[in-house]
Amino acid sequence: MHRKTTTLKFPLLALVTSALLATAAFGIQPPQEGDSNKAAVAQGIMTPELKVAPSIETIEPGSHKAFVNSELQAFFSKHSTEWKVSYDSRNNLPHLIQGSGIALIPGKGNSLTRRDLAAGNLKFESRGELKVEDVAGLLQGFMKSNAGLLGTDTKDLRLDTSRSLAYGKNNYFWSIEFQQYHKGIPVEGAHVFFRVNHGNIVQFGVNRAADINLDVNPAVSDREAIDLAIAQLDSTIAERVDRAALKIYPTAFDGEGLGEFYKGSFGLGYTHRLVWEFRYLGANDHGYKVLVDAHSGEILEFTDETVYADVQGNVYPVTNTDPLLTTGLPFATVINGGTQVTDANGSYTYSGGTATVQLNGRYTNINDNCGNISLSNSTDGNIDFGGAGGTDCTTPGVGGAGNTHSARTGFYHLTNINRTAANFLPGNGWLNGTLTANMNINNNCNAFWNGSTVNFYTSGGGCGNTGEIAAVFLHEWGHGMDSNAGGAASENGTGEAIGDSFAFIELRDPCIGENFSTNTCFNCNPGCTGVRDVSAYGVNGISTVARPDTVETNAGMNCDRLIGAGNTDCPYIHPQAFVPYQGPMGYEGHCESYIASSANWDLAQLLITEHGTEGGWTKMEELWYGIMTPMGSAYQVASGGQCNPSATVNGCGASNWYTLYIAADDDDGNLANGTPNGCRIWEAFNDHGIACGTQPVCSVVCTPQPIAD
Repeated sequence: MHRKTTTLKFPLLALVTSALLATAAFGIQPPQEGDSNKAAVAQGIMTPELKVAPSIETIEPGSHKAFVNSELQAFFSKHSTEWKVSYDSRNNLPHLIQGSGIALIPGKGNSLTRRDLAAGNLKFESRGELKVEDVAGLLQGFMKSNAGLLGTDTKDLRLDTSRSLAYGKNNYFWSIEFQQYHKGIPVEGAHVFFRVNHGNIVQFGVNRAADINLDVNPAVSDREAIDLAIAQLDSTIAERVDRAALKIYPTAFDGEGLGEFYKGSFGLGYTHRLVWEFRYLGANDHGYKVLVDAHSGEILEFTDETVYADVQGNVYPVTNTDPLLTTGLPFATVINGGTQVTDANGSYTYSGGTATVQLNGRYTNINDNCGNISLSNSTDGNIDFGGAGGTDCTTPGVGGAGNTHSARTGFYHLTNINRTAANFLPGNGWLNGTLTANMNINNNCNAFWNGSTVNFYTSGGGCGNTGEIAAVFLHEWGHGMDSNAGGAASENGTGEAIGDSFAFIELRDPCIGENFSTNTCFNCNPGCTGVRDVSAYGVNGISTVARPDTVETNAGMNCDRLIGAGNTDCPYIHPQAFVPYQGPMGYEGHCESYIASSANWDLAQLLITEHGTEGGWTKMEELWYGIMTPMGSAYQVASGGQCNPSATVNGCGASNWYTLYIAADDDDGNLANGTPNGCRIWEAFNDHGIACGTQPVCSVVCTPQPIAD
């Protein structure tokens, strides 16, 4: 049989990095939804008490509070005082303990051997590699011996495999979480966590886990809850669900403001509600999440989980003006005497006869609203989708009506970012699946992730085709990664910062969505025709540095310029979707996201200065993917409440980006002696007001640590 290696090719819009320009920008505007959600507003679409956060207070090792805490003193006596400790006054348990390291498994930071673990009857896989379950078993022993300190003796804690993983070369970094259950029901967001670096426990603590006194017998069945919710929401449903999940949600006391420090009795700051949780797909392709009180039938939350790109209105529409390049089609499915998949370069083994490709690849499936996509070759097996000028449904005349610029460009970028991420997170199930991308949707000025697919609009209404812009693909894909790598944060600002960070890290271009329009974005660099410009709000940018205390500054983010439902700027409620779309501080999510995304940009620049261009970007990428699974909100409002530029905001939370970066960066299992880039991580995040404590040193010292028990 005749066989040869054949490459699939198609022109791809090249990416051009340029220095870009700022004028007035327009707030993001999700697609018009009408007033069908107003009934939900009347019922209370967001119950603030469900957003309860830890109230964190630092305890110095030599302080009176530390001295009178016998459990903490016992820990110091056993493991040294080179640990930083913060307590959550709501449950009166340690929220975060981090420091010099406690040896758990063999690693660079200690002198443990496999024989030490085998003596403890730890079972290995046949190849001798540790599994998540192995490390979790050792940590359960640690929790048992420190039950008084962690309060674990009264709680049912189970390994959360969705938020636990080994990461990096030789699995140097482990993030393990145990979710709290109560009488068999999971408690949302309540867990005990551990971060193990180079063999040593360097961070651990308790997040929202507390003793529970709650009737767990629902008065309303799951189907009754769904019927009640749908009747009240008056929403058109594309795919009805018939089952809901029963969960327990930690809550604050009724009337507590978001972002306020808890002032009640220690250990009594969490109450709980029994909740039915379900999701459904609307006729508008939006994904909705509904929470219903399982005792009263009250709708506690109705959230449009569709996550959008930005909108630049009132400008003339443009197309992507970059030149077309020819490149291979990676991981595309080929029908040729059977089914095979091209490699990363677009090559496959041609066996003669007819070969057909439809852009339904191994990791990306393109659905183009312009028509079907299919191209065949029966001579030499080379399939060239070609390219031509124009936008939207313009094709080169081959490959079907769906062989558009957006179909080809989207397939390329979405597949490549999937494979990049899989190199860092090989065990992630979402990355090993197939993502559907809907192109040329008959609407304008947006793109969105709806919980399962990414979706891109045609040109018009002052905007270009969002399926022809690489950063838009990467941003929306980033929302999907966020949702499927441990679970997205409960607010939207962090998710938007995640999307923008994926875009600029992959493209190395701070202008997010270049060529989205002919106008420049708000207070951006000259020439940035994207939706945001993360460098403009950095320490060397042309605008006021993005920080919590500058969130309303006219020369900076000026987030109070964005008016939501009820003519209020904060807390922001989207005027069309009638749902909150807020960052941790309560301002419009895309706008407030600048605080975290520009901190990431500045961190990348500091790493480049230290390690060189390639080394710096490589380190940034390594750190970024390293914190993805345990990631929570980028920062926290510790006190002062939302919508307050004078509030106390920092990155001291156990799942905040700064805290996680420090754990992921360590090279010796000892946080007390600094980390290789700790000073740079702190500098970047402190410049943006979301670091924690004083600046650590940048250190590469390695000292074996005492063994955990």
